[in-house]
Amino acid sequence: MTFQDRIPLYVGAFGAILVAVCFMVSASVGIGALAGAGVALVNAFAMRWLVSAAIKSDPAKRASVSLLLMTKTGLILGLSAIALCFGRVDPIGFALGIGALVLGLVVGASHYQISREGNQQTCTQPVSSGEMKGD
Repeated sequence: MTFQDRIPLYVGAFGAILVAVCFMVSASVGIGALAGAGVALVNAFAMRWLVSAAIKSDPAKRASVSLLLMTKTGLILGLSAIALCFGRVDPIGFALGIGALVLGLVVGASHYQISREGNQQTCTQPVSSGEMKGD
């Protein structure tokens, strides 16, 4: 499993845990957390797809993919505003649910760094000063 595949998995797992805890508090908070976790999961999958597309594309197309990434951010913010202002979504539950994105990113990145896959990509030999200057 690659790093890009691991992040949405962690976001979904933390979303499920947070939603379960919020449903123990009350149904309205649980529904808000479910909406927030859904937005967080959609955001994680969209980031995964757009960032991998940006990495794989040639430099001329990276600007357009970066523009799509910014548009995604605006759409997520708009979706959150609509859910909170016009929907019957509990703001505390929504904030807790969307917090799954932050938890998933932090734990997934930490897992990647301490795993064997992350350790294989670290530089083990020092770079000489001539190579740094481009000489």
